[in-house]
Amino acid sequence: MLPKFYQNCFQNVLTPAQYKMLEILIMLLQFHKTVTIEKLATVFPQPIKFESRRRSIQRFLLLPELSIQYIWFPLLKRWVKNSRQSQEKQLIFAIDRTQWRGENVFVISLIEQKRAIPVYWLLLTKRGCSNLGEQKKLIRPLLRLFKG
Repeated sequence: MLPKFYQNCFQNVLTPAQYKMLEILIMLLQFHKTVTIEKLATVFPQPIKFESRRRSIQRFLLLPELSIQYIWFPLLKRWVKNSRQSQEKQLIFAIDRTQWRGENVFVISLIEQKRAIPVYWLLLTKRGCSNLGEQKKLIRPLLRLFKG
């Protein structure tokens, strides 16, 4: 279901019960192809009332352990390390800002084989371009991640 290094990363951050919940949610997402909490709660295999299942899923998705820094950054670092082992090359990042469904999204992406992979993003509370402070706020976590 998940690559081994994903499993290791998740198991390092989550408790066994939280990891099992993640496995079930991923399976349901793949099978039912839906991302609404209500639909997932309807098919979630837990012998409790619908409303309790819905709240349980909501609480799980709000766990601080599921933040970008705890889950996505270790996976990204491992992935970059594995993809760069055969060749020594520089990492190339691109910064972009876009309007998506009324949200002003400021994103930094890793360029890999002519593809842009979003690695970190911020939702700006204003319309229009970013300023230097917001740019530093976007770049700083990645500089810490890839230092050296």
